[in-house]
Amino acid sequence: MGKAFVQEILEHARVCVVNRGKTYWAASDLFAARAARVRADRDDAEVFAKCLKEATQRLGDEWDCVVDFSGFAGNDVRASLSGLAGAFKMYIYISSDSVYEVSSWAFDKWSPRRRRDGGGYLTSVAEDAAVRPCGKEQQDIVNNSDNYGHEKLEGEEVLLQERPAGRRCVILRLPDVIGPFDSTHRLWAYWHWLRAGELGAPAPQVQSYKRKRKQIDATGEEVAQAPGDCHLAVVYSLDVAKFLARLVKQPPPAEVDVLNLSCDEHLLLSDFLERLFKVSGGNRKRPRLAPDKDPKLFLPSVNRPWPLSCERAKEAYGFVATSLDEVLRVCVDFFESNCARFPEEAKKAAMKLPSEPAAYALKLLEPTCEPK
Repeated sequence: MGKAFVQEILEHARVCVVNRGKTYWAASDLFAARAARVRADRDDAEVFAKCLKEATQRLGDEWDCVVDFSGFAGNDVRASLSGLAGAFKMYIYISSDSVYEVSSWAFDKWSPRRRRDGGGYLTSVAEDAAVRPCGKEQQDIVNNSDNYGHEKLEGEEVLLQERPAGRRCVILRLPDVIGPFDSTHRLWAYWHWLRAGELGAPAPQVQSYKRKRKQIDATGEEVAQAPGDCHLAVVYSLDVAKFLARLVKQPPPAEVDVLNLSCDEHLLLSDFLERLFKVSGGNRKRPRLAPDKDPKLFLPSVNRPWPLSCERAKEAYGFVATSLDEVLRVCVDFFESNCARFPEEAKKAAMKLPSEPAAYALKLLEPTCEPK
């Protein structure tokens, strides 16, 4: 996602990339001579802050925008703010929809909730739902169940509390990100699993669940109920990159804003895999799937049963997501054409699978991954 953003913005701005200097996807520095490079690691907050200060001094001005892709906790954001020392106009923090996993609604097990205006029940999770439970004991329970969400929300809290006055900040809460060069390899693993399943390997596992009966409240109104299984929310990496570039070129009027971004369609994993199978050229109407009470899952990465609301991004910023089918087509094209180009990544994705499907997937890779 960071790579896609740099590619998107290079034609419009001078760019300085700060990272640990690690190489992924067997690639050299794609932006050599086009972007400045600073090597720094936030594991050593003091050294990291010093590196940012030196980079800012070399710039001789304040940064128009800082985009933080890798701040995973409050101390990470604090190290950035310390090093920047207020020399920026806008700070964009890439957060996660995992912050909702440590909310009071999550503590209440996502039970039906009425809208604040009294007009019926909530049917999606909007930005104002990221409110921690009141008591420390309740907070500890949800934090222990999703430490990643806890630390991402902590990063948001530090940014909102410690940013210098007059500096804009935008927080983007992203669900599972998919697209080319996704280093989690989760979607690529499912692509492998679908192929292996068609050749006789154990099929991809999906959650089995029972449909819920209708409930009527005391007023006679039907109670909104979450689906029996989590609906998968994803966002396309290029959509995020383009949205970020737009924020850089046209800063938002609000000093502080928090936004969810995702594709429009939120599907059950079984339906999502059916789409992936179809886009991959599957030779039947539906793929082989294995419902299970305790399945091996790579997606979704959250347990939230309610869909994510992106109404604010659409209404306030005109955000238009690429259709899910088109995103999956791009991803499948990448998988199919890059097994030979990136054999190690292709194998890593296959090896995420349970042993038997993994063996099938690795066997299928042999013709494309062999040295030539």
